[in-house]
Amino acid sequence: MCDGELYDSASRPSALDAETAHALRTYLAGFGVPPDAPHAQVCEPPAGLSDYLARADVSFSRRLLQLIRASGLSEVEVYKRAHVDRKLFSKIRSDPAYQPKKQTVIAFALALRLTPDQTEVLLASAGFALSTSAPFDLIVRFFIERGQYDPLRINDALYAFNQPLLLV
Repeated sequence: MCDGELYDSASRPSALDAETAHALRTYLAGFGVPPDAPHAQVCEPPAGLSDYLARADVSFSRRLLQLIRASGLSEVEVYKRAHVDRKLFSKIRSDPAYQPKKQTVIAFALALRLTPDQTEVLLASAGFALSTSAPFDLIVRFFIERGQYDPLRINDALYAFNQPLLLV
């Protein structure tokens, strides 16, 4: 059953006021949903969505731990290089669904000295990318493409162009 169901019935009254329910019925009708549509038509996910979601790629947390193991560095070395405190790293490590900030992902990419392609994969695992139009992203990309991973030097460049700084 759908939360906030619109359709009044003897067994379950609508949780919405009449004006909102009417406005929502009108809105749904604009998308071809008939006013008497059962909740299953409105609330059920499209066919195949579960299978599609089951093919989701590795989470940021798992991807980061894989990269750390492959680097030959210890976890402590990596989170210290990334200027991430132990508590945050512990949270990332223990929560596969952890959603980091973009700057945190970049800090780990720099700490691990990832290639541009590896950096893009790590960013994508957290739902980010390096844009080719945002100055912050271009500056970070500039240094990574040249194999220069010093966050202080990158921060100097970011500061010079009035961009937000990395976490250092």
